[in-house]
Amino acid sequence: MTKNKIITALSFIFFIPSFSSQQLIFKDKNFEKAVLEDNDLNKDGKISASEADGVENLFLMGKGITSAEDVSYFKNVRMIILDQNNIRRISLKDMDKVQLISCAGSKVSVFTAENLKSLTSLYLDGNLIENISLKLTPKINQLTVSLNKIKTIDVSQLKYLKKLNLEHNLIEQLDISSNINLESLNIMKNPIREKDLKKGPANVTIFGFDQH
Repeated sequence: MTKNKIITALSFIFFIPSFSSQQLIFKDKNFEKAVLEDNDLNKDGKISASEADGVENLFLMGKGITSAEDVSYFKNVRMIILDQNNIRRISLKDMDKVQLISCAGSKVSVFTAENLKSLTSLYLDGNLIENISLKLTPKINQLTVSLNKIKTIDVSQLKYLKKLNLEHNLIEQLDISSNINLESLNIMKNPIREKDLKKGPANVTIFGFDQH
């Protein structure tokens, strides 16, 4: 019995480094190819979990990427750039260190972010977004979602929001009464009327009501 316990314990000890260096299986081969260019430290043609943990920036512009699911492997990333790809749906969750996300001109129609507690800047301009959900993203101070198809957007939880660009969407009503730090709002080229904007105490510079 004691011998079996020793063997089991030794097996567990030797299993740990094997697990930490396991090779990741990517769903999007173009994503994998792009990441390999700068982050394959041991030049084995694969990305391991330990290599992914060391990545702080993902610059993946115009790489033919169609899925953002593989982003979840990079828990320590601070900046994600996915501009000029072809990603229909993006859902990012539980990434504590990411501060900036940009996915402009990538044909996104649905965007969801949840529990991104360090995120301060989000750029999603020039997509096809109809639905956007931001939950537990309290530090966002700059949000750009111009040139989309958004009808409604809830920014009430974004207490640090300073700049909000909603130009060229389909918004008819907007509530910014909770955004006490908001400095500028671009609502140009939307069907919203001034009476359908619920303002708060912040002294906001607003662009757009006379320029539909």
